[in-house]
Amino acid sequence: MTTSRWVPRLLLGAGAIALLAAIVSIAVGTGGPQVIKISGADEVQQLVGGIQQDGASLGSPDAPVTISVFTDLQCSTCDAYELDTVDALIEEYARGDTARLEFHNYSLGQAETTKSAYAATAAGEQDRLWQFVELFFRNQDAAPNHIVSDEFLNDIGNTITDLDLDTWRQDMTSPDVKARVEADGKLAADLGLRVNGPSVVLEGPGGTKVLQDSPSKEEIDAAVAALGGT
Repeated sequence: MTTSRWVPRLLLGAGAIALLAAIVSIAVGTGGPQVIKISGADEVQQLVGGIQQDGASLGSPDAPVTISVFTDLQCSTCDAYELDTVDALIEEYARGDTARLEFHNYSLGQAETTKSAYAATAAGEQDRLWQFVELFFRNQDAAPNHIVSDEFLNDIGNTITDLDLDTWRQDMTSPDVKARVEADGKLAADLGLRVNGPSVVLEGPGGTKVLQDSPSKEEIDAAVAALGGT
């Protein structure tokens, strides 16, 4: 009698374990457990999907004007600038042949470089830097305790469907990625950029224009036209 009473309980327990395993499998997926649910993937795909990327560059390589954006992924106010101003530049210029955009990591805080800079640059090794940047800025406020952890970065990477995650994680610590991040910082220093907000540097047939302290889209548009964009 004792044995017969325990059999159903054992079966019930086994079933519960199997169900739990299935739930864990669904939550983990192929890329590992997610700390938060990353939002904005469809919006980002609509914004940058189909546009030519080459590392940090977005848009036609034959465009006469280059719009270089120097910003910090871990800056608490830079997400608004990205979504309000940089996204508008992407919509207007990146799909055409007037100007292309380039992303440069520029620390606006106390840290010389940040973990997210290496993650974004590593995504650029697979020509997915702009997807990473856009998803990061849309979700940085949702990072647990506002800390950019390895888990949070993995959640961003997991959301980019065609990103090879193993290669991306290896590239984050590669000498090439480290050199690119350091080169961004050196270039910003050589240009004398301030740390009051994102900067935009434009180059074209008409020369170079440096715009600092979160320049408006109207200022950038005027510079594109003056430097040779139509």
